[in-house]
Amino acid sequence: MAQSSATHTPTIRRGLGARLRATLGPDWLLAWPMAAPVVLIVLALLAYPFVDAIFLSFQDRFIGKAEGTWIGFANYVDFFANPENLFLKASLITLLYTGGAIGGKFVVGLAMASVLNQEIPLRNVWRALMFLPWAVPAVVSAYVWRFLFDTTGPINGLIAEFRLANDYLYFFNDAKLALPALILVAIWSGTPFWTMNFLAGMQAISQELYEAAEIDGASTFQRFRFITVPSLQHVIMVTALLSTIWTSANLTQIFVLTGGGPSYATTTLPMLAYLTAIAGRQMGAGAAISMMMMPAYIILVYFLTRRMLRQE
Repeated sequence: MAQSSATHTPTIRRGLGARLRATLGPDWLLAWPMAAPVVLIVLALLAYPFVDAIFLSFQDRFIGKAEGTWIGFANYVDFFANPENLFLKASLITLLYTGGAIGGKFVVGLAMASVLNQEIPLRNVWRALMFLPWAVPAVVSAYVWRFLFDTTGPINGLIAEFRLANDYLYFFNDAKLALPALILVAIWSGTPFWTMNFLAGMQAISQELYEAAEIDGASTFQRFRFITVPSLQHVIMVTALLSTIWTSANLTQIFVLTGGGPSYATTTLPMLAYLTAIAGRQMGAGAAISMMMMPAYIILVYFLTRRMLRQE
């Protein structure tokens, strides 16, 4: 029996090692210790704050209070019991803001990439200028747009010059104009990211496809529709996923330009979380608002990833 046990032990160990190599890769003994420092940093900077925010959302905790009181789902229930329905209103504004910005970035980014992909004069200069809105810090660009939309700014100056309105337009003080103005700012600052990805995807498309389509008599629009757009499908999905997450979580520009006003007309969910947690000093309720955004992100990532894997 002892001999049999000794005979089978190395076999079991070899089987375990083979399974580990198949799962983790042939160099897992070397790769994982080298990756351990990065994994620990990510866990410390991302995982721990995220888990802590989850526990915080179940507490009644205020700024300056050392410990909170465990109240379960009370913070989540209060969102829908609020007579002002600020959470539902902020959710709708977040959808309008994100949807409008993503649609504008897609159209403008695709148009700019199509132009910059052609042989035009000073093409490299135009490509460099295209990156400027993305390179400028969000706070700086927000203050620039605040000046442009001011009553004494260039935009109102043009409106008065061409008599497009009877009076100055108070963009960030008018509930009907504030959100469209913020969407315009988001499109301006986010379009370079879309343009860069679309341009890289277009340059990866084989020119033989366009030449063959041109020989077959396809027009420029047909080549764009049946070659360019289908070839950019994966690029579009990945860019839309990342941009949707970044746009819906945007806080800096909204905070500088409108502060969520007027009358909560531009209060998105991140802005509401800030107003609740920092201005209102209710850390638990603010964390709960942030946690309410997570299911939407998880569903979005899941379905887009699943679709991409299915196509592969």
